[in-house]
Amino acid sequence: MTSVTKAVMNACDRKATVTVTLRDDGDLAVDIRSDCDIVMGYAERLGSIITPMDVYGFQNSKINDDRVRGQLTATCLVPNAIYNAAFLELGMMTKSLAKKTKQNIVVIDTEEQAELR
Repeated sequence: MTSVTKAVMNACDRKATVTVTLRDDGDLAVDIRSDCDIVMGYAERLGSIITPMDVYGFQNSKINDDRVRGQLTATCLVPNAIYNAAFLELGMMTKSLAKKTKQNIVVIDTEEQAELR
C-alpha cells in the first residue's frame, strides 16, 4: 500500500508531494518531491527510509531532528505531510477518514480574516 500527501505552502509559493510506502520489514519508504531547494535538501538528509518510531516518537523523530531539518522553517508543512502519509500507512488514520476530510488547513489569521472559510 502507498499513501500520498501534498503540501501546498502559499506563503512561500512552494509545493511538495510526499509518498510513503510500508515495507515488508515494517519500516517506511519515503519519497519527497518539491519545487523548493530547501525541502529537497531536507529530503536528502532525511533519507529514503524512516522507522515506525520516527512516526510514534515525535520528540526523538528523525523527521524533526534539527540536523535533518537544516534550513527548513518551522512553518514548512512538509514534515506534517510525512506524518500524515505515515499515519495512513501504519493504520493510525483510516483511508476513509482521509477521503472524507481531504485536507487539513492552517489559516494564517489576520484582523481581516477572522473566520475560517
